[in-house]
Amino acid sequence: MSEVEGIDGRLLADRYRLESVLGKGGMGTVWRAVDETLGRNVAVKELRFPGNTDEDEKRRLVTRTLREAKATARIRNTGAITVFDVVKEDDRPWIVMELIEGRSLADAIREDGPLTPKRAAEVGLVLLDVLRAAHAEGILHRDVKPSNVLLADRGPAAAGGQEGGRVVLGDFGIAQIDGDPSVTSTGMLVGAPSYISPERARGQKPGPPADLWSLGALLYACVEGHPPYDKGSAIATLTAVMTEPVGPMRNAGPLAEVITGLLAKDPAQRLDEAGARALLTKVAAMPDRPVAPPADATATATLPADPQPTPTDAPPAARQAALDQARAREALRALRQAGGDRKAARTARTEKAPEPGTPAGGVPAPPRAPLSDVVPRRTLVIAAVVLALALIGTVIGIAVANSGGGSGGKGGDGATKGPGTGSSQSTKGTGKDGRNGKADSTDLGAPAPADPTTAATTAATTAAESPAGPALPPGWHTYRDSEGFSIALPKGWKRIGNNGFGSGSRFGPSANSTLNLLVDWTHTPGKSALGDWQRSDRNARDGGMPDYHLVHLGPADYRGYDAADWEYKRSQAGKPVHVLDRGMVTGPGHGYAIMLTTPAGDWGDAANSLALERFFATFKPAK
Repeated sequence: MSEVEGIDGRLLADRYRLESVLGKGGMGTVWRAVDETLGRNVAVKELRFPGNTDEDEKRRLVTRTLREAKATARIRNTGAITVFDVVKEDDRPWIVMELIEGRSLADAIREDGPLTPKRAAEVGLVLLDVLRAAHAEGILHRDVKPSNVLLADRGPAAAGGQEGGRVVLGDFGIAQIDGDPSVTSTGMLVGAPSYISPERARGQKPGPPADLWSLGALLYACVEGHPPYDKGSAIATLTAVMTEPVGPMRNAGPLAEVITGLLAKDPAQRLDEAGARALLTKVAAMPDRPVAPPADATATATLPADPQPTPTDAPPAARQAALDQARAREALRALRQAGGDRKAARTARTEKAPEPGTPAGGVPAPPRAPLSDVVPRRTLVIAAVVLALALIGTVIGIAVANSGGGSGGKGGDGATKGPGTGSSQSTKGTGKDGRNGKADSTDLGAPAPADPTTAATTAATTAAESPAGPALPPGWHTYRDSEGFSIALPKGWKRIGNNGFGSGSRFGPSANSTLNLLVDWTHTPGKSALGDWQRSDRNARDGGMPDYHLVHLGPADYRGYDAADWEYKRSQAGKPVHVLDRGMVTGPGHGYAIMLTTPAGDWGDAANSLALERFFATFKPAK
């Protein structure tokens, strides 16, 4: 700890008077100060040596600090912080920079929620300008992330469409400059794991595309509320960065193409600066859409005859990652096989099925749980001045991934109406605690009725009346998640990913299947599941989802929980999909969302309808 820390009034170089501490990081302290020569406020970064630092390490840290100042000073761009001076006192450098009053982008997302695609594009263009200027000087930033972006308090809109100021990229503390020797310890990978590019994670020499990948991850966080990869530990997160596909995007809308292109794992296939600029400019130029009136909570929206989104604008990278039609058909076959063998099912039946024609128990059309607010998980950012500190800021948005699918019918108005899932739309049922995300090999027994329509009806009734749900046909198995919930899955289905750190488990027959199920959760549910879905619907109408068409939005009658359904059509990676998301609050600190996504043309398939009702019937939330 510096001997001057906490002592205001000190005068540096007979010119800069320290006033108060603005922020602290592992390697330094940022002070508010006054330049008494010019009579202006400035920010001063003081290098601090951790305890027991040997002389070699001190020299390395001094070199890094001077390199940060050098890198920042070489960049001529309004989106970069201006370095005024470097002074040496106590055998340590002190960097004098412009003072920017404001908060970090990470704090803005945490406090106000995700940015609109248009505003995120505007922020992205500013950062792209800074990176272009840095790359032209042979400088790689290597630490582009929301906590290193400052939004000034005054000036043009800064975030989320609210009045703010300049967008500034700071903290070039781990930047790499052409011609300068490395000052990173051997074997050390510096930066926030969620924003480190795949090539850097593999130990390969990075170039400008590595910064562009980080920009893509930042844009993802801007609109989704959480980074594309965050597994809770550095190793797990870096492994996901290198090996896992990008999670579904619910709110990206027109930004999905540029985000997907920037997050390509192969630098050679990644969207370049010019391509990213063209796409971001297009989104930023979109007119502000008027806020749509809230959807009627109980009425079913009637649309023109099956309006199908066209995939003509599918992004190049998205086309590569998207599931082709053959894979979708394969997924459907898996469902049919899992729900099939009705003859064996009838033989194995242990309970008498309800009479055909039993009413569906008021289960509404399968919309999904609320998609919306950002829930802070870990925030270690200083949203004050120059972003010169290498502080770790991770904003985790607990939101239900975008997918869809459902039973083909619309349900009636649910009898239950209640507090929603809040920040993270999630749905829950009553059930037994799970362990380690394992699948039970135990055969769950009895099959479905022979008639698919009757099957869906009886399953819906059972789901609404009994948390235990009906027995399942041969081939289905129970998955128990480490979060504590359990759910039955069809033959061939497994966990294929999640929706961000601590937010959801996604299931399907293959990793990139368009037909998939997401179970998401939050420990801080909001006041109303329906209210959350209504906010999500407004966000989608305002450009948050490409080719969005509302099918149904209303309360759901589900085990007496405060539950709501949100059913809609949209484009995903340039292809039309149909989504049903059921959000619910199952108890204090427990909110869930169960979301089924299918290719739009397969939504009415009987196998899908039957599978959806079984998902609802067998879901058991954590206790």
